[in-house]
Amino acid sequence: MAVYFLDSSALVKRYIRETGTDWVESLFSPNLGNDCFVAAIAGVEIIAAITRRSRSGSIKAVDAALACAQFKQDFQATYQIIEITEEIINQL
Repeated sequence: MAVYFLDSSALVKRYIRETGTDWVESLFSPNLGNDCFVAAIAGVEIIAAITRRSRSGSIKAVDAALACAQFKQDFQATYQIIEITEEIINQL
């Protein structure tokens, strides 16, 4: 088991196929038991990224809708969501 923090640029690869998608997907293999942390703001950022891709035509609207729905489900059930507070920032 490992612990990962995924920023939005990494996390979006789970919902839109691009370079790095296979590696990100591998983190979620059930037999590994990894814990994946994301910032609360990722909820907005991922939806915006998927929507932006749909508007630009790089993915179909139906695929964007499915990706958004899957992300919303995963956001509630799969990820450890953390707020990025001033205290956390000051620990760096």
